[in-house]
Amino acid sequence: MWSYVHLISWVGIVVFTLVAMVIYKKSAKVFTIMQMCNRVLYITVILSGIMMMKYSFSEHVVVSIFKILLGIATIGVVEMLLSYRKKQKPSTLFLWLFIICVIATVSVGFYLSGGRPLF
Repeated sequence: MWSYVHLISWVGIVVFTLVAMVIYKKSAKVFTIMQMCNRVLYITVILSGIMMMKYSFSEHVVVSIFKILLGIATIGVVEMLLSYRKKQKPSTLFLWLFIICVIATVSVGFYLSGGRPLF
């Protein structure tokens, strides 16, 4: 069950981040709402990740720690991306870092879970 919550929360973070990036020029209010929704999803990601740690630590300690660090880095990059966008500074670097961090985090996560909950 926690893997579904974790996966859905990560998908929500990616979707809300991309929508916020696109919508900023049109509505700063909607941008702020998307940013707050992301922050709520951070909490669910962290809590579901803590609940799933006991399963991954028993077999892959180092990879699990790497996944935790990747997840924290991804959350940090999302926050930097949105804050740079809000300040109207160039955010291309953080957009690329966001894409790289999400791909790395998802790959390591699926490795640790054995492909669950998708397979």
